Amino acid sequence: MIPVQPGHHAGSEHSDDAVLAAFGGLGQHVDCAGLRSVPLEGPQVLWLLVDGALDLFAVDEARQGHWHFLGRLEKGTLLLGPVEGPQHTLVGRPLQGCVLRRIPLLELHRQQQSGYGDAWSYQSPYQSEYDSRDGTLSLLEHAFALGVGRGQRVLFEAPLDGRTTDDAAVADDDVLWLPVFPGCVQYGAAFSAETAADLLVDGALWQQMVNQQYRLLSGLDRWIERTEQAHEDRAAAGIRAGEAVRAGADQALLASIGHSRRASSARSRGAVSDDAAYAVCRLVASAAGIALGELAQGGPVDERTGPVERIARASRVRTRAVRLDGRWWREDCGPLVGQRARSGAPVALLWRRGGYRAVNPATGSRIRVDEENAEEFEQRAVMFYRPLPERPLGLWRLMRFSLRGSRTDVRNLAVAGLVAVVLGALVPIATGKVLGVYVPNARTDLIVQVSVAVMVAGAVSAVFMLMQNLTVLRMEGRIESTLQPAVWDRLLRLPTRFFAERSTGELASAAMGVSAIRRLLSGVGPVLVQASTVGAMNMVLLLVYSVPLALAAIGILMVIAAVFLGMGLWQLRWQRRLVELNNKLNNQAFQTLRGLPKLRVAAAESFAYAAWAKQFARSRELHRSAGRIRNLTTVLDAVYLPLSALIMFMLLAGPASGSLTAGEFLTFHTAVTMMLTSVTQLTGALVSAAAVLPMLEQVKPVLDEPPEVRGTSTRPGELSGAIEARKLSFRYTDDGPLVLDAVSLNVRPGEFVAVVGPSGCGKSTLLRMLIGFDRPASGSVLYDGQDLAALDQAAVRRQCGVVLQNSQPFTGSILDCIRGAEPFTEDEAWAAAEMAGLAEDIRRMPMGMQTVVSGGGAVSGGQRQRLMIAQALVRRPRVLFFDEATSALDNATQRIVTESTRALHATRVVIAHRLSTVMDADRVIVMSEGRVVQQGPPARLLADVDGRLHELVRRQML
Repeated sequence: MIPVQPGHHAGSEHSDDAVLAAFGGLGQHVDCAGLRSVPLEGPQVLWLLVDGALDLFAVDEARQGHWHFLGRLEKGTLLLGPVEGPQHTLVGRPLQGCVLRRIPLLELHRQQQSGYGDAWSYQSPYQSEYDSRDGTLSLLEHAFALGVGRGQRVLFEAPLDGRTTDDAAVADDDVLWLPVFPGCVQYGAAFSAETAADLLVDGALWQQMVNQQYRLLSGLDRWIERTEQAHEDRAAAGIRAGEAVRAGADQALLASIGHSRRASSARSRGAVSDDAAYAVCRLVASAAGIALGELAQGGPVDERTGPVERIARASRVRTRAVRLDGRWWREDCGPLVGQRARSGAPVALLWRRGGYRAVNPATGSRIRVDEENAEEFEQRAVMFYRPLPERPLGLWRLMRFSLRGSRTDVRNLAVAGLVAVVLGALVPIATGKVLGVYVPNARTDLIVQVSVAVMVAGAVSAVFMLMQNLTVLRMEGRIESTLQPAVWDRLLRLPTRFFAERSTGELASAAMGVSAIRRLLSGVGPVLVQASTVGAMNMVLLLVYSVPLALAAIGILMVIAAVFLGMGLWQLRWQRRLVELNNKLNNQAFQTLRGLPKLRVAAAESFAYAAWAKQFARSRELHRSAGRIRNLTTVLDAVYLPLSALIMFMLLAGPASGSLTAGEFLTFHTAVTMMLTSVTQLTGALVSAAAVLPMLEQVKPVLDEPPEVRGTSTRPGELSGAIEARKLSFRYTDDGPLVLDAVSLNVRPGEFVAVVGPSGCGKSTLLRMLIGFDRPASGSVLYDGQDLAALDQAAVRRQCGVVLQNSQPFTGSILDCIRGAEPFTEDEAWAAAEMAGLAEDIRRMPMGMQTVVSGGGAVSGGQRQRLMIAQALVRRPRVLFFDEATSALDNATQRIVTESTRALHATRVVIAHRLSTVMDADRVIVMSEGRVVQQGPPARLLADVDGRLHELVRRQML
C-alpha cells in the first residue's frame, strides 16, 4: 500500500540496485507495455518497480470518480497492495518503460533469512535535510520515509539491536508510525543500502505494515475529503459570486426596461405552470376522447420541452404542433391546446356549433373566437392524437373507435338515406298509376301533376343525396385523421421483436393498410345502406301487390345473389394471394435498391433482376386470373336483368295470368327491376367489402400485438446509472439453443464496463436484453433496483444513449440527424459533434450542419459511426450502450470519444474487440458460449496468462 524507498539521499541509485538484488527473482514479472492503469492487488502482495516509473493515484473504488495524484515512483520502489475497507484504493498508471514484479508475501516468509546482525556494514553516513517551516528540526535515526500524498509522509523506525537469529521477530515496539510534513524532520545516522535491502526482505516486517495500513489509508481518506471539500467550497464561492454579478446585471436591465414590462414578464412566467397546463390539457383530451394520466411528480425534467409536451409524454399521448392560419376559427380541426399571445397562458380551443370557443378551466369562462379577438392567441397550437386501446381490436371495435365523435354525422346520414329511399319508392307507384290508369283514361291533368311530383321528389332526393355524400366526406376526413395516426402510434409502440419477425413489405402494408381499408369501406358503406333500404322497400311493394309473384321474385333474387357472391369469393381467393405476393415484391424491391452497391460489387445485378422478374411474372398471372373473374361478373351483370324480366313475363303469361292489372303489373315490374338492381349493388358492395379481409389480415398483427409499454408500466424516475442483470437466459426460438445462459452482472453508477468475447458468444444479445429490445426466457434486468419489464421502457431509453451495430442515420441534414426528434439547439448539436470528434469534418463540408445525409451514403464509415455517437451524446444521457460503435475510428478519434464519454460521468457498457478500448475500461466482462467466464480489471485479467482475455488479446496481436 505504501511506496517505500530506503535511505532517501542523493546516491539513491546504489540503494535501488541493492533492493533489486535483494529481491532477486522473487515473484512474477508484469509487463506494463500498453496498459493504461494497473489496479494494485493486495494486501498480501508486494509490488516492486523494476524499471521505469509509475504514477500513483488514490481512487474511490465504489464510485470510480476523480483520480487523486499521490506522486511518481521511481525504479527500486516497493509498494504494498492496499487493504480492503477504506474508501480509496491505490491505482498505478505506468509510464513508458515501466516494469513491475508481483511478489506475494508468502514468498518472503519462505526465504528463511538468517537474521540481520551480520548482514550489513556501515558506509559513510549521509544526511538529508528538509527546509523546516518553523526552523526547528527533530533528529530521527534509522528511519525510512514513506510517502502518502502531496507533501505528507510517514516515518518508519526499526532499531537494529542485536538481532542475529532466524527466529527473531519484529516486536510491536520496534515499529513506529508517525505522520509528518516535509521540513519537520532531519535524518540522523542511517544504515547502508545493503542493510536496508536485507531488512525489507523480511516478511514479518511487511506483515506488520499490513496490520497498520488500514489506519494509514483511512487517514488518506480524510486528507482527500478535506481537499475535495476545500475545492467544493472554492467552486461554490465562485458560483455565488457569479450569481451575484448576474443578479445585479439583471436588475440593471430590468430597471432600464421599465416596471410595466417587468410585471408583464412576471405574469407570463407565473401563468405557464404545470398545474394550469394540466387543467387545459385534461379539458382538451376529454373532448378528444383521451384519458390523461396523473401529472408526473419527480423524475428528470427536460427544460427544452414545454409543459404540454411533458404532460402528453407522461400520458403516452402523441401530439402535433399545428399552425393557426387564415380564418382558422371557422374550420374544425378538433380540440386544440392554444396559448394567449400576451401572457403565454394555455387555453383550451374547443369546437362548438360552427366555431371555436376559448375555454379557461380555472375560471370556467367561454369566449367565442372570431375575427376581432383571433389575434389574442398564438399562431401555434397543439393537437392530441387519440391512441388505440391496449386490448386486441377486431374490425367492429376498430370501426367504433374511428366513428367516435361522429354521432351527428351518422344520424344525418341515416336521415338522408331514409328520405331518399321513401322518395325513391314513389317511382314504381307513379309509373303504374300513369301507364296503367291515367294514360288509358286520357287524364292529362293528373299525368302532368304526377310528373311534376316525381320531378320534385327527384330534386329533393338529389339534395339529400348531396348532403349524404358531404357527410360521408366529412366522416372520411375525421376517420383518416384519427385512425391512421392511431395505427402508426400502435406500430411505433410495439416491441422490437415484432419488427424482426416481419419483412419490410409486410410492415408497409400494415402501416398503410388501414388507410386502404378506410377508402374501400367509405365507398362501400353508403352503397350498402342505400341498396339494402331500396331493396327492402321494393320487396314490401311486391308483397303488397302479389305474394306468389313476390315469392318467385325473391327466389330469382336469391339465385342471382348466390351466383354473384360465389363469384366474389372466388375472386377473393386470388386477391388474397395477390396481396401476399405484392408484399413480397415490395420487400424485394426495397432490399434490392438498398443493397444495390453490394450487388454491383458482386456483379449480381442480373441475378437480382431475375429474382424480381420471377415474382413479378407470378403477380401478372394472378392479376389475369382475377381479371377473368371480373370479366365473367361483368357479363352476368349485363344479362341477369333481361333474364329476370323474361322469367317474370313467362309467369304472368302462364300460371299467374290475370292476377294483375296492367297498371299493377307495371308497378310490380318496376319494383322487381329496382330490387334486383339493389341486390346486385348489394352483392357487389359485399364482394368489395370482402376484399378488405386480406388487407385486414395484414393489419391484424399490429392490432393484436400488445404494446411494449402498457398503462400499468411504472415511470422509472431519474436514473443513477446502476444496472444489474440476474441470471439472464435467452433463446430466439422455443426449441432453439440458449444464446444466453444464466448471465449475471452488476454495473455501478459511472462505471465503464467492456464486454468482450468471440463472435457469437452473446454480447450483442446481452446488450439488447439490457435495453429491453428482447425479453429474456428467464431472469431479469434491473435499473436502480427496478425490474425493466415493469418499467416504462421508453422513458428508460430516453435517459440512455445507444449506438448499435450497423446503425444508420436518419435521412435529413446532419443537424436533424444529431437532434433527432428532440428540440436541441444547434449549439448543443455542435457540442455533441465535438464530443464525437466529428466537428472538424462537419466544418469542412460546404453546407456544414445543413449537409444532407441520406441513409449514410454522404459520409464515410467512420463519419457515420461518429454521427451516431453524437446523436447518442447530445442528450447527455445517464447510461451509454455502445455495440462496436468505434470499430471504424482511428486511435486518436477513439481517444476523443473515450475522454468525452468519461467527462459525462455516465455508466458505460461497451461491446468492443480493440485492445485500446478494453484497457480504458474499469472492468472487463469476458463471455464465451453465452456465459460470463471472466470479469475484473483489465490489468488483472491480462496478467492471467491462462485466462480467456489474455487468449483473445494474443490472437488479436498475431
